Amino acid sequence: HLSDSVKDLNRCTNCHSADAIYACNKCENENFCSSCYETAHAAPVMQKHQRVSSHENPPVTIPCITHPKKSLEYWCSKCSTLICIDCLLFQHKDHNKILLDDAIQGFKTKINIDLHSIQSSLNDKINETDILLNIIDNNSKFSRQKMTETMAEIRRNILQNIFYTEKEQKKRIEDYKIPLTNELQRLNMQKVSFEMLSSMRNRTKLLEAKERFDDYVNKTNEKLKSLQMPPVTDYFLEGVDQLQSVKEKILQCGEYVEISRYHNPQLEKFISENGTKQELDLKLRNLTDSDMIFVADMLRNSTVQKYFLRTTAFLE
Repeated sequence: HLSDSVKDLNRCTNCHSADAIYACNKCENENFCSSCYETAHAAPVMQKHQRVSSHENPPVTIPCITHPKKSLEYWCSKCSTLICIDCLLFQHKDHNKILLDDAIQGFKTKINIDLHSIQSSLNDKINETDILLNIIDNNSKFSRQKMTETMAEIRRNILQNIFYTEKEQKKRIEDYKIPLTNELQRLNMQKVSFEMLSSMRNRTKLLEAKERFDDYVNKTNEKLKSLQMPPVTDYFLEGVDQLQSVKEKILQCGEYVEISRYHNPQLEKFISENGTKQELDLKLRNLTDSDMIFVADMLRNSTVQKYFLRTTAFLE
């Protein structure tokens, strides 16, 4: 492969294993790794050589194994190997080949494109995660608000019912109390009248008043019997014994529930049958929003680039 050949060119010419990072202004066609440079230049006479970056050194020429007097200057695309001019004229004469510099430039271009593609893909996925995080925040905010409103409404309704019940019961008790208060006033008047008669020491008038007092007592007792004490209602929340099960259902509101992914078999078949065509005509398909998302997902996963997606029907 070209990448392996490029790596061979960048390896240390001494140990042939580590990457070359240094060159020497005196040692021609030699590139060294850090360790080999120090070893090769350990002698005092070699220490006068100047170390430079391997990138500043002219490109290394590698002799051809088959033709040692020739340098490897071409890349055979069919055999995926470096070749010299003699290899090009004989063993590889009918093969596709390009100059080594062009091959390396193409390799660099491809790597740059691939890296850019990965970066774009990562950016897209990061943007998608940000969108999902925003959706989660909005859903959570909506759920909290809905729960607060629901609980407030329940509390308001319960308190309102208690208030109305309290008001109604008080009215019944107060209505019951009014005749009792009136009778109490009459009783006080009868007591005052009886005390006045008693203080006069007139037995005749006192006896004459007996019938009147007896009549008052009898009528009052009958009236008191007819006054029924209104019932008092105990506050009882119907269904309170079911609150535990209701609580469990409420707590389930945060459980993860996987929603089945939308699928349109007819639309999937239509897109598949479109094959490698670069135009996808959806004008008469009457697609819904879910269909459009489904189409976008299929095209995103497709290896065929669709340059034109005809959806003018949705814009009319």
